Amino acid sequence: MPRSWSSKVVAAALLGATPALGQAPGFRLTYGVRVLERVSGEVRPVATGAISGPQDTDMRLALRTDTTEVEALLDVFPEPDTVTLAGAFFTRRRAGRSHRGLPLWEVDSYRREARFAWGGTARLYPFGLRRTSADRLLWLEITVTRVFVGGETRPVESFTVSDSAVDMTVEAVVRPRRAAVRLTLARGDSTSAPQLLDMVPDAAGRRVRFVLGHRQSRTLDVTLTRPDPPLSGRDSALAIDADVVCLRVVDPAAPGPPPAWVRCGRLNNVARRLPLSDRDTLVATFAWPAAR
Repeated sequence: MPRSWSSKVVAAALLGATPALGQAPGFRLTYGVRVLERVSGEVRPVATGAISGPQDTDMRLALRTDTTEVEALLDVFPEPDTVTLAGAFFTRRRAGRSHRGLPLWEVDSYRREARFAWGGTARLYPFGLRRTSADRLLWLEITVTRVFVGGETRPVESFTVSDSAVDMTVEAVVRPRRAAVRLTLARGDSTSAPQLLDMVPDAAGRRVRFVLGHRQSRTLDVTLTRPDPPLSGRDSALAIDADVVCLRVVDPAAPGPPPAWVRCGRLNNVARRLPLSDRDTLVATFAWPAAR
């Protein structure tokens, strides 16, 4: 892969550069990843993985050995017949030990990109070339394909590792255009029926009425927003907050300027509690909307 940025330059966030073409009827993108090693003249797979999702899906990859760690975010710039695969990389390589015996790490960041036909494969040496005959020579092969789909689709991911000396993870990275929000209000021993909302980040708020038994209810204004940008350049470049949304809650019946409660979380279907007062707690669950 040709080097497009010089080493030691912190890579900029890639997500904002990709056109928002996915999460709607259109193309579905797939990244196929293989980690390979040459042993005694033969090439063998060390780990394999795949990411699939709408065309605005990026891939976050982490690859670790005993001496080196690589984190990367890869995205694509699609054209009718070709695709450009670009990646921001952050590496930590063990450089030795201090006089007190503590490990010393060499930190680096850079960007790579390659252009090839759809279905083609790019080869990358994230650990660099072998320095001595004792070093392991590992490399990545990344294949990018796309197919047309007739409905909205959510991202999926899978990976397997066959060598215990190498640790690899791959994650689909998509900024959601919509989220399925499940809200339940708890008051003492009473719990309201769940309210299921299809919400759009940064859109107009919704007024929701929760009923808690005989003549008990509470009305709240809820809005879905995106989190504040990450503080570090690394977290921004790796899109750590891509699938995080925040629920902003206001009680319209409160006197004076109504206070706002905020609870953030990933779209991972995990319930999160938001205390509103000594007696009321709002339980919120964020998930990807159903495919349609």
